[in-house]
Amino acid sequence: MNWQTEQKYFKKMIGRKVAWTISRPEDGLIRAGYPLYDQELLDFVRKFKQSRAYVPKYRKVLRHFHVHPKMTAVTVGQVILINNVQAANAMLSLIIDGEDVQRGTWAAAMQAGYFYHLLEITTKGEAIKENE
Repeated sequence: MNWQTEQKYFKKMIGRKVAWTISRPEDGLIRAGYPLYDQELLDFVRKFKQSRAYVPKYRKVLRHFHVHPKMTAVTVGQVILINNVQAANAMLSLIIDGEDVQRGTWAAAMQAGYFYHLLEITTKGEAIKENE
């Protein structure tokens, strides 16, 4: 699958903040806010989860590469240094599923450039496969 359009989107999103909903404490209720993601990100998530790149057993794959299955600067950096399509797809899968557990995971990944750098590995790996 070609992720070049998504790569361009994620490159321009590096360093940008994602807007969040605002809770109104004056009504006596405290509500947790949630990120307001644009349609481009939501389309990417849907497309990625439906693609062959999505790794349902991403924890097992990351452990195989001796990477702790958690989205941190250290673990994403390890995957980027490993420079392996399978590891990159596993980390992308972990990040995508992570939003269900902790709101703002996608926002943090976009702002830090994780989506961009991991997709870069995936795209290069797929291009090499096509040329073989």
